[in-house]
Amino acid sequence: MRLSTALLRLFPLALTMSLACGESPRSSAESLEDGLEAVELRLVTAPASHRLGEPYRVEDIVPGQLSSGPSQLTDAAGTLFFVATDAEHGTELWASDGTSAGTRLVEDIRPGPDDSGIFRLTGAGPRVFFSADDGIHGHELWTSDGTPEGTQLVEDLSPGPESTYIGAVAALDGVLYFSAFSFEMGGMLWRTEGTPDSTRPIVDWLFSSPQTLTVWEGQLYFFVDRALYRSDGTAEGTVLLRDFTDEPGIVFPIGPVAAEGLLYFVLYEEDVDGFPRAPFWVWRSDGTPEGTVLVAEVPARLFSDLIATGSRLFFVANEGVHGSELWTSDGTREGTGLVEDIVPGPDSPYLRELTGLDGILYFSAYTPAVGDELWRSDGTAGGTFLLRDVRPGVQGSSIAYLTAQAGRLFFTAREAWASGHEPWTSDGTLEGTRRIADLVTGPFSSAPHGFTQSGARVFFAATEPRRGTELWALTAGTAATVRVGPEAQVGEEPGDFGPAYLVQDIVPGGGDSGIFWQASVGGLLFVDAFDPSFGTELWRLDGSLGGARLVEDIRPGPEGSFPSKMVDLGGGVLLFFADDGVHGEELWRSSGTPGSTRLVKDIFPGAGSSGAIEWIVLNGVLYFSADDGVHGQELWRSDGTPEGTWLVRDIWPGPEGSSPTYFTAWNGQLVFVATDEAHGRELWRSDGTEPGTQLAVELLPGPDSLFIEELAATPELLFLRVFTFEGTELWRSDLTSEGTVLVRAISIGSMSGSPRQLTVLGSTVFFIGYEPEYGSELWRSDGTAEGTVRVRDIRPGPDSSLPDPLVVVGDRLFFGAEDDGTFGRELWVSDGTEAGTVLVADISPGPSSSNPLNLFPVAGRLLFSADDGLRGRELWVSDGTPAGTRLLQELVPGRVGGNPSRFIATREHVYFTVDNSPTGREPWALPIRRLGE
Repeated sequence: MRLSTALLRLFPLALTMSLACGESPRSSAESLEDGLEAVELRLVTAPASHRLGEPYRVEDIVPGQLSSGPSQLTDAAGTLFFVATDAEHGTELWASDGTSAGTRLVEDIRPGPDDSGIFRLTGAGPRVFFSADDGIHGHELWTSDGTPEGTQLVEDLSPGPESTYIGAVAALDGVLYFSAFSFEMGGMLWRTEGTPDSTRPIVDWLFSSPQTLTVWEGQLYFFVDRALYRSDGTAEGTVLLRDFTDEPGIVFPIGPVAAEGLLYFVLYEEDVDGFPRAPFWVWRSDGTPEGTVLVAEVPARLFSDLIATGSRLFFVANEGVHGSELWTSDGTREGTGLVEDIVPGPDSPYLRELTGLDGILYFSAYTPAVGDELWRSDGTAGGTFLLRDVRPGVQGSSIAYLTAQAGRLFFTAREAWASGHEPWTSDGTLEGTRRIADLVTGPFSSAPHGFTQSGARVFFAATEPRRGTELWALTAGTAATVRVGPEAQVGEEPGDFGPAYLVQDIVPGGGDSGIFWQASVGGLLFVDAFDPSFGTELWRLDGSLGGARLVEDIRPGPEGSFPSKMVDLGGGVLLFFADDGVHGEELWRSSGTPGSTRLVKDIFPGAGSSGAIEWIVLNGVLYFSADDGVHGQELWRSDGTPEGTWLVRDIWPGPEGSSPTYFTAWNGQLVFVATDEAHGRELWRSDGTEPGTQLAVELLPGPDSLFIEELAATPELLFLRVFTFEGTELWRSDLTSEGTVLVRAISIGSMSGSPRQLTVLGSTVFFIGYEPEYGSELWRSDGTAEGTVRVRDIRPGPDSSLPDPLVVVGDRLFFGAEDDGTFGRELWVSDGTEAGTVLVADISPGPSSSNPLNLFPVAGRLLFSADDGLRGRELWVSDGTPAGTRLLQELVPGRVGGNPSRFIATREHVYFTVDNSPTGREPWALPIRRLGE
C-alpha cells in the first residue's frame, strides 16, 4: 500500500557523484557498455513466468484522431469501469469487458455534451461508486452496476443544487465507506451499499473528516485531525486509538499505511513558514491503543513517499548527510534507518515511482552512470540494486507509471530516441523485465498509462498518432507478440494548413512537458521541456511524428538547467540562457546537436548568474542586459562566440547598473531606456560600440525622469508611452530634442489616455486609448495631433470594448472586442477606418462570447483559439471575412476543448501546445501548405 503527499517534496540537489555497488553475478548477454561499470545488473532467480497476450486496441471510442482519453480505470468484479469523452455525451462513465462490442457508455449522467465531472471512481464488489454532477443535484455520490438502470444517485446528501464533497473512500466487503463534507452538515464518515436505505452516517466530527481511509485486517483506520481511529463500520465500533493533539508542538500525520501484521504512520512538525522540519517520527500500531507506539525518530529534514510492502515500511528521507535516499523500518528502532546510499555523498538519486510487489520495493532511481532506471530493494543494502538498464548509457529510460497488477510490474520506458515511451513489464528478475510491444513504431510515444487488471485482462490507455488516446488491453495466457492495427485516416479539408497532430507526449500520460520558452531556428523549433529523467532541458522539434528530442542534458540528472530567453541569432544558431549547476544562469549556444551545445561565456564568473533581463537580435548580434558582478545591469552584446561577447558600455559607472530595458530596433540602431546618475532614466541609442552608445534625448532635463513605459517603431518615428505628472499619454520621437514631443493628450485627468499595446502597421501605430465618455477603445496615430484619432467606438458610451490583443495580418489589424451585448466578445478586424472596423464573425452566436485568444498570424491568415459554445476552446482560422472564419480542427472532443496556446512558426509548421487530459499539455504541429503548392 502506498501514500504520496504533495505536502512534502524532494528538493533537488546537484548530481555529480558516480555510484558503486557490490560485486554480483551478471549475464554476458546483459553486460553494460564500456565505461558504465560503476553500476551492475544482478541476476535474480525468476519464478514461474506469467505469460501475456499481445496488446490490442479494445475500441476507438472517438473515431479518427480525437481522443476519448480513458482515465480512472477501475475494476469491479471483472468489469472495467472508466471515464471517457465523446462529442455527443461529454466526459461520462463507460464500461468494458475487453471486447469492442462490450465497450459501452454506461449512462449519460448529465445529458448532452456537458461533463458530469466524475471523480473518486471506486470499485466495491460488482458495483462502482463515484462523485458526479447531473446538473440538478450538484456533486453527490453515485453508483453503477454497469447498466443504465443500475446507475443512480445514491443519496442527495446536500439537497438541491448544492454539492457534497466526497473525500476519502475505501471499499470493505462490498460496502463503500467514505468521508463527506458540506457547510451545512460538516464532516462525517458514511457507509453505503448503493441504496438510500443503506446510506447512513457513522460518526460526525463537525468540521473535520477523515483524509485517508486504510483497510487493514477487516477494519478501517484513519486520522481525524491529529487523532487515530479504528472502525468496524458502526458508531459503537469506532474507537479512538490515540490522540496526538496534546503532544508537545503541533504535529501532522501522514498515513496510516498497511503492512503485513502492522500499520505504520508518521508524525511531523512544521516550521514558522509551514514547511516540515526535522525530526520525523515513525509509529506503528497493531490496532489497539496499547499497541500504538513510537518506533523511531528519523533525523530527516525531508520526507516523502510512504509505502509498505511485506512487513516493511519504505520512505525517502534526507538527514543532511546522504541526500534524499531510501530508508526503511521493520517496526523496530534498530531496524529503522538508511537502506543504501545509492548516490554516495550529499547528492540524491531522485527516487520516484515507488511500488511494492510481494515484499519487494521497486522504484526509479537516477545515478550519473546509467541515468534514471529501474531498481529493486528488499530493505537491505545487499538487496538494493539496479534491476535492468533499459536504455544503456547515461540518459536513462524515463520510467513512468510503475504499477503492480496481476502479480507483475507494468510501466512505460524509453529504450532510445528512435522508439519512444512504450509498455514494459517485469516479474522482478532481469530476464523477466522486457518490453511488451512497440505499439507505435518509430520515435512517437504510445505513452501507455493507467495499467489496471480486470478479470483476465490488464487494461491501459495508449496513444496512436491517427487515433488519439484510446483503451487497450492485454490478455494473460499466451506469448506476447507485437501487432498494431491499421491506422484510421484523418479527413483533410482543402486549405492552407494540414491537419494538426500531437508531435510527442514528452511526459507520458497526463503530465505536462511545461513548455514556456521557444524559438524558431530555420526548420527547427527549440523549446524548454520537462522530462522526469532530465528535468527542464533544451529540446528540439522537427515537425515529424515523434520528432521531439532532447538536445543536451546541460545539467546532468533530473534537476534541469531551465533554458530560457531563446533567440535565433541567424545561421542556424540558437542563443539562450541556462544554468549548468556550475556557472549559474549564463549565455549558451546550440545548433541542435549535443556537440554544438556549449557555454558561450561565464559573464558573472563562478556560480553566480548574470541575470539577463532584456534581449534583442539586431544585425546578427544579440544585445542583452547582464550583470558581471562588477558593473551592475548594463548593455552587452554577443555574436555567439566567447571573444565576441562583451560589455558595450558601463552607462552608470560602478556597481549600480543602468538597467537598460525596452530594446527596440530602429533604422539599424538599438534604441532603449537606461538610467545614469546625471540624467535619470531616458532614451539611449547604440550602434554596438562604446563610443556609439549615447544618450539620445532627455525628456526631462536633470537627474529626475519621466517614465517611459513602452516603445514602438515605425520607419519614420518612435512612439512612446510616457507617464508624466499630468498622466500617461502618447509621445513621439525622432531621437532629437525638438522631435520628441507629446502627440496628443487623449484624456485629461488621473486616468489620462493610458495608451497601451502600441502596434505598428506601416507608418501607423494602433493602440488602446481611454476617454471617460467612450471607455477604452481602438485608436491610431501617424505622429500628429490631428492624425491621432479613435478608430471606432465599438461599444457605444462610457463602457469599454477593450480591444485585445492587437495583431497585424498583412495590411489589417485583428483583435478581440466586446460590443454592447449583442454579440459578446468576438473577433474583429480593422483597416484603420471607422467603416473598415467590423465584426469578423459571431463565433458563439448571440450575446455569449467566444473570447478569441492567442491570435497568431501565419501564411496570410490568423490562427486563434475560440469557444463556440459547443466544442470548448478549439483551433480556429480566419482570413478576415465571415466565410473565411471557421473551426480549423477539433483537438479534444466534447466541450472540454484543447485550449491551444503558445503559437510559433517555423518554415513548414506552426507549433502550439494543447491541453489534452490523456497526454497533458504537450506540443502539436500544424503543417503549412504554401499557396500554389
